[in-house]
Amino acid sequence: MRYTPPLCSARRLDPARTTGMLLLGLGGPDGPDAVEPFLSNLFADPEVLSLPGWLSRPLGKFIVRRRLVEVREKYLRLGFGGGSPQLDWCEKQAAVLTEDLRGRGIAVVPAIAMRYWHPFTAEALATVRGAGAEQLLIVPTYPQYSAATTGSSLVELEQELVNAGWDPPRHVLRDWPLLPGYVELLARQAVEALDSWRTAGIAPERVAMVYTAHSLPLRFERQGDAYPRQTRASVRAIHDALRERFTDHPWLDRLRAGGRELSLAFQSKVGPVKWMGPPTEDTCIELARSGVTHLLVVPVSFNCEHIETIDELDNELAAEVRDAGVTDYARTPALNLDSRWLASLAERLASRAFTPAATEQESRIHD
Repeated sequence: MRYTPPLCSARRLDPARTTGMLLLGLGGPDGPDAVEPFLSNLFADPEVLSLPGWLSRPLGKFIVRRRLVEVREKYLRLGFGGGSPQLDWCEKQAAVLTEDLRGRGIAVVPAIAMRYWHPFTAEALATVRGAGAEQLLIVPTYPQYSAATTGSSLVELEQELVNAGWDPPRHVLRDWPLLPGYVELLARQAVEALDSWRTAGIAPERVAMVYTAHSLPLRFERQGDAYPRQTRASVRAIHDALRERFTDHPWLDRLRAGGRELSLAFQSKVGPVKWMGPPTEDTCIELARSGVTHLLVVPVSFNCEHIETIDELDNELAAEVRDAGVTDYARTPALNLDSRWLASLAERLASRAFTPAATEQESRIHD
């Protein structure tokens, strides 16, 4: 039976007790030799390949063999020794959150719990337990909830707690699709990029802006997964904030795409099943062929830079749209270490986990 995590656990945590703060993430290989086991772990997850075991196991192995050389080359191109920078980003984010929460009088010890490569959930639990944690604060690094991402990590967490014979009080911040610092950061970055083209005298009809999010197999949307709805809610909030900030609305409204109406596409499809669309690559190439010369891409589902932003957007997509006619391609950064979004997340954690609070606006878009 699929574990369905609560919006937030009913248990409120005691700020005077040592709290183990776990940041949940996908993970990534830490070097070339880790690419194959990382992919094997990914495609062994039934939430990724939801097929009978007799079919999913051989299919997963086939996908890994077919993609191994290509994916290993992609990680080598990133420039981080053949691995992913994701863990380093997450550790730095955890350090900032920890400092902020400790400044609020909350005793926090942090650890990163990755789903498909080290440090795994069991390692993270051992770290915080060894540091004296008496309770857990669970923080997904994904803004939007999906059973394939946060849900899968929570299933793993519950199983590892059983394995460890440990049942501490715990609070789950299930998602944060409308977190003010997240929305405002992405809106501000997009405004800055577009305004630089406006002040340079670029005709708005030659400009397009596309929001991009990580795709999921279409079956998740058909099964009522929260991710599609929450992603669209995030993008709508970001776009509304962008329009509030932008001073020249007549110019903005005449954009080829992404001005008056937002444009959302999905990236990073893998495997043989149907995925959510439209594909980011197809959307951007079509815009380029229609006369767009200045293209801004705004990733909305990535808390930090890793293979999907650095290689897929900055290298592959940039080359393809330039071949199709784009002369100026820009991509806004992931959230990374922006102090305002991290302060916003720390505020959300402090208020939701240790004192009762809930905003009616966000509650409406949850399951």
